[in-house]
Amino acid sequence: MVYKGKVKTNKRRRVCRFSGCGHILSIYNPETYCHVHQHFTTMQLSSAPLIRR
Repeated sequence: MVYKGKVKTNKRRRVCRFSGCGHILSIYNPETYCHVHQHFTTMQLSSAPLIRR
Protein backbone atom coordinates (compact mmCIF):
# COMPACT_ATOMS: atom_id res chain seq x y z
CA MET A 1 0.00 0.00 0.00
CA VAL A 2 1.37 3.41 -0.97
CA TYR A 3 0.34 6.55 0.92
CA LYS A 4 -0.38 9.31 -1.58
CA GLY A 5 -1.43 12.07 0.84
CA LYS A 6 0.72 14.86 2.21
CA VAL A 7 2.48 14.12 5.51
CA LYS A 8 2.00 16.79 8.19
CA THR A 9 5.25 18.33 9.42
CA ASN A 10 6.23 20.85 12.08
CA LYS A 11 8.84 23.61 12.23
CA ARG A 12 12.47 22.65 11.85
CA ARG A 13 14.97 23.00 14.72
CA ARG A 14 12.35 22.86 17.52
CA VAL A 15 13.96 22.11 20.88
CA CYS A 16 12.47 20.05 23.72
CA ARG A 17 10.79 22.41 26.22
CA PHE A 18 12.10 20.50 29.26
CA SER A 19 14.44 22.71 31.30
CA GLY A 20 18.05 22.06 30.32
CA CYS A 21 17.29 19.66 27.45
CA GLY A 22 18.68 20.60 24.06
CA HIS A 23 17.26 17.69 22.06
CA ILE A 24 16.15 18.78 18.57
CA LEU A 25 12.66 17.42 17.81
CA SER A 26 11.86 15.75 14.51
CA ILE A 27 9.74 17.68 12.02
CA TYR A 28 7.37 14.68 12.17
CA ASN A 29 7.01 14.79 15.98
CA PRO A 30 4.08 17.06 16.98
CA GLU A 31 4.95 16.92 20.71
CA THR A 32 6.64 19.75 22.63
CA TYR A 33 8.92 17.40 24.60
CA CYS A 34 11.43 14.82 23.36
CA HIS A 35 10.80 11.09 23.83
CA VAL A 36 12.85 11.06 27.06
CA HIS A 37 10.96 13.88 28.77
CA GLN A 38 7.47 13.25 27.34
CA HIS A 39 6.90 10.38 29.79
CA PHE A 40 8.54 12.28 32.67
CA THR A 41 6.29 15.33 32.27
CA THR A 42 3.19 13.10 32.08
CA MET A 43 4.19 11.36 35.32
CA GLN A 44 4.92 14.69 37.00
CA LEU A 45 1.52 16.14 36.04
CA SER A 46 -0.39 13.03 37.12
CA SER A 47 1.25 13.03 40.56
CA ALA A 48 0.67 16.77 41.15
CA PRO A 49 -1.75 17.53 43.99
CA LEU A 50 -5.23 18.68 43.06
CA ILE A 51 -6.08 22.27 43.94
CA ARG A 52 -9.42 22.70 45.66
CA ARG A 53 -11.33 25.89 45.26
